[in-house]
Amino acid sequence: MNLVHAPFYQSYVDLVKDDIETELKHQVSEISVLINNIPDEKWKYRYEKGKWTVAQLVQHCIDTERIMVFRALSLARGETDSLPGFSENDYATVSEYSRQNKSKMAEEFYHLRKSHLSLFQSMPDKILKKEGEADGKPISIMSLWYITVGHWKHHQKVLEKRYF
Repeated sequence: MNLVHAPFYQSYVDLVKDDIETELKHQVSEISVLINNIPDEKWKYRYEKGKWTVAQLVQHCIDTERIMVFRALSLARGETDSLPGFSENDYATVSEYSRQNKSKMAEEFYHLRKSHLSLFQSMPDKILKKEGEADGKPISIMSLWYITVGHWKHHQKVLEKRYF
C-alpha cells in the first residue's frame, strides 16, 4: 500500500479499517440510507451558530468526494502539475445547498459513489501506486481513495454526534 499524503489527512486515513474496495462498496448504500433517514426538520439545522447546516455538511461531502476523485483521476492519467487546493468554507458559502432537497442529494451522492467505485475498480495496482502533488504537497492515488472513504466516515460521526 502506497499511502503518501499531508499530515492533515491522516485522521481520515486512520478511519479506514477494512480493505479500501470493501469500504467503498459498503458506503455506496450506507450514504444514501443515512441521508434519507435524516428527519426533515433537521435538514437545515445547525448545532451551533456559525456551524454548517446538515444540508451544507452533506454538500461539503459531495464536493470533497468529487475533488479527491478528480485528483486521483488526474494523477492516474499522468498529470504532473500540482493540483489546486480548495477552501471548504468558500465552497459551502456558494454551493446553494438550500435549493437541494434531501432525497435529491442522497441520490446524487449514491450515483457519485457508484461511479467512483467503478473508477477505483478500473485502476490497476501500478496506477494506484502513482504519486503526484495536490495543494503543493505530495499525495498518492491510493491515499486519495483512503481520504475519500475516511472523510465520509469522519462526517458521518459528526452528524451522529452533533446533529442528532
